[in-house]
Amino acid sequence: MRTRRYRIALILLIAAAFALRLAYAVTTDGGKLSHDEKNYLEQAVRLVDKGVYAYNEDEPNARVTPGYPLFVAAVAGIVGTDRLNAVENTVRYLQCAVGAGAVFLFYALGTRLWSRRAGLVAAAVAAFYPTYIWSPQLITTETLFLTAFLGMLYAQWLVVEENRPRDHVVAGALVALTVLIRPQVLPLAVIPYVFLWVRDRRLYTREILAAIAAFAVVMLPWWLRNAVTLHEFVLTAKGGMGNPFLAGTDPYFKGTIDWNEAQKGDQFKEGLERLKQGLKDDPWLWIRWFTVGKFMVLFKTPRLTLPGPLADLFTVFHLIFAWVGWLALLSFRSRPLRFLAAGLLLLTVIQLAFIPVARYAYPLYAFLMLGFGWAVSLLWNRLRGEEPRGYGYPSEYRF
Repeated sequence: MRTRRYRIALILLIAAAFALRLAYAVTTDGGKLSHDEKNYLEQAVRLVDKGVYAYNEDEPNARVTPGYPLFVAAVAGIVGTDRLNAVENTVRYLQCAVGAGAVFLFYALGTRLWSRRAGLVAAAVAAFYPTYIWSPQLITTETLFLTAFLGMLYAQWLVVEENRPRDHVVAGALVALTVLIRPQVLPLAVIPYVFLWVRDRRLYTREILAAIAAFAVVMLPWWLRNAVTLHEFVLTAKGGMGNPFLAGTDPYFKGTIDWNEAQKGDQFKEGLERLKQGLKDDPWLWIRWFTVGKFMVLFKTPRLTLPGPLADLFTVFHLIFAWVGWLALLSFRSRPLRFLAAGLLLLTVIQLAFIPVARYAYPLYAFLMLGFGWAVSLLWNRLRGEEPRGYGYPSEYRF
């Protein structure tokens, strides 16, 4: 009976998530595309019509990984590049379905880590989180990336929990698939093997090689394309128009970078020089900016502006799950919590080196939603007088 209730609740959540995303996409005018949205659509048309993979220019390049451009190009190839408005809308509608799929993966991952209740709470937060409802409207990587990212985390947890040969192969392939959409997650590939080492004091060389082989197989077409077309090896991508490290050396966005001059030289080197000089002139300002300052930009302000009272409610909703999620994960009270905390901390520390933009925190919220699901499940059990097993686990804990 309980399983049936959870199944019904999940179906209703997924249906609600899809309906909300689709309603927003249908009733909202996307307007004239600009920046990344414009570049991705033009890239897809260029690829379909001319067979040239190039982002933001006509000559072949590797500025962005091909996962999302190929997704948009597939739609453009089917709908027709002479019907760009239909291409945009089709991409948005497909992304509504992909976003609803992410809700299912939140449930599946939360259930696998802890309990059905924890998974359902995390799925509910994801289903009704305004930024996740809004993002399928954008012709950008976020929605597709989030779903692939959750699938990758699920596969990586199976490596830690089950450690079967096939788990390593699937995890390696899903890491590659996710990297091809957005490369920022590549450092997370090592986390399952750190956990296995800590637990078993064994390197699992054969399994690591299997994961690397699966990763390479999925990445190989991209590597070969770059070798043949660009005559160089490109592991992931070569970056867009600006250097995010240099952009992150403008404390509290005071506009201290001369981008006209920066474009003429080595932007990374210029960023290092600015950092060194800043630490000499005002060390406290720069240390604060590269720690607490950037952290607050990433996690305090949600990525979406709503009108009037809705904005205040959204901000409160965001702050509750974000801070509860952080506290839950940093409690390190179980291996699943430590697994998620390791990924969240690693990606956060890396992001603090670059420009703090709420868009880049989009996948980091997934960790916090899962942590929030665990905290709510634990609190529910405590209020009902149920004795959690182990170190504060929900009573339905599966590991």
